[in-house]
Amino acid sequence: MPELPSVEIFKRYFDEHALNQLIKKVDVESPKLVVFNDHEKLENTLEGHEFVSSQRYGKYLFSQLDNDLHLIMHFGMTGYLHYSHKDEDTSPYPRLKIDFANGNHLAFDDARKFGKLGITTDPDKFIVLKRLGPDALQVELEEFQKIFKGRKGMIKPLLLNQNLIAGVGNLYADEILYQTSIHPMTRADQLNTHQWENLFLNMKKVLEIAIEYQDKPDSLPDSYLLPHRHKRGHCPEGGNLDVIKVGGRTTFFCPRRQKTII
Repeated sequence: MPELPSVEIFKRYFDEHALNQLIKKVDVESPKLVVFNDHEKLENTLEGHEFVSSQRYGKYLFSQLDNDLHLIMHFGMTGYLHYSHKDEDTSPYPRLKIDFANGNHLAFDDARKFGKLGITTDPDKFIVLKRLGPDALQVELEEFQKIFKGRKGMIKPLLLNQNLIAGVGNLYADEILYQTSIHPMTRADQLNTHQWENLFLNMKKVLEIAIEYQDKPDSLPDSYLLPHRHKRGHCPEGGNLDVIKVGGRTTFFCPRRQKTII
């Protein structure tokens, strides 16, 4: 599933290719993806206008139009953006197709159709309505600690809860916990102040490094967990990875480094 690093890369891709071009025609190929409005309203809102800017928040991308409305994009499990020139092939699974007046195209591609599309007048109000927590790259330490203070749940499901912190998904939660030497089943109330500070710093570091490496986990430095995160994988510092279910999610960790707290 695209996590914060993917969506930040999509944002930069969108800004590079899709801004300040007149939208000639819009086709919603999969109307069920339009969940915040109806597909006809989405088409009519975009046609005849231009995108002027974009904003990422957590796993959402908001693209502002020159009519002050915003296209909402959530990429689900397999969504991504594909921009093509006049004579190039379009994407294999276009669920939303935008034709620009210059003949080029932008597609919201989503093989498994778990993405979401819509229109909003105000991204900030939409974020409040969805009860999203602060963005993982924008939150400050004091607010981060306040969010988790007094909670007794396991730390990994808490990191994945978008109503607490927006943007962290299953893969990068494993990496963040590995870098902080915290077992994924550790209860939040078992962490001390030093561990909370390290968790916060490593969350920022891991997400920023992931963006730098174009969200390609296998290309991350060898000292990271994700290049080794597969069955029969080995921990960077030696020993085998363990695989368990935590909060219903497949979780990889290094038992030598991430010890349980008794």
